[in-house]
Amino acid sequence: MIEIRNVKKEYRSGEKSFFALNGVSLEIGEGEFVAITGKSGSGKSTLLNMIGTLDTVTEGNIFVDGQDIAHFTGKQIAEFRNRTVGFVFQSFYLEPSYTVYDNVELPLVLSGSVGKKNRERVEGALKAVNLSEKITEKARNLSGGEQQRVAIARAIVNNPAYILADEPCGNLDSANSENIMRILKELHAAGKTIVMVTHDPEDAQKAERIVTMSDGKVANDTKRMLDEIEAKSA
Repeated sequence: MIEIRNVKKEYRSGEKSFFALNGVSLEIGEGEFVAITGKSGSGKSTLLNMIGTLDTVTEGNIFVDGQDIAHFTGKQIAEFRNRTVGFVFQSFYLEPSYTVYDNVELPLVLSGSVGKKNRERVEGALKAVNLSEKITEKARNLSGGEQQRVAIARAIVNNPAYILADEPCGNLDSANSENIMRILKELHAAGKTIVMVTHDPEDAQKAERIVTMSDGKVANDTKRMLDEIEAKSA
């Protein structure tokens, strides 16, 4: 469960300031697939960064499974990112000279895991995104769609409860975007909680709940019926 309580994020430039988030309160239940939408500058990516501890709050609290992550220390933040959440970004952030295996294994190495168990987990993550045959390929030799699938495998290799995706299809064509959204839906069906920022209305329609941001606030919060989602996906 993610509980966001009256969160504000203020940015200052000299004597001027503005609120990227201005009193956001929101709850995201375990196992939900939530799309956060809104115009550029609405605060949607800022909110995702707060949930992922990639940025700090000015005011308010963010509870994840009862822990106030908004006030974590450096060590707590590192452990939370590595074990509780998996990140998927628009720009992939793969190491181009590393193999697919090495890119996916990285979160395991950072958490201190070594040995045969890593191999099993990396292979399982790559199987989930249908890239088992690319395990020894260098990341720089992959297509954009394949690189994003590697990024998703890296995000799930530690079996996190939460997947945070920021414009996961932003750099992809329509065919690859459809493939990435299918994988995210499969992960959701397997029990993962997914919070996805997107500007694409079609991608947002794949989620079971759409939160629309405007001027740093929640403007609309719509939970969609399962049969409606399935009809849109058919």
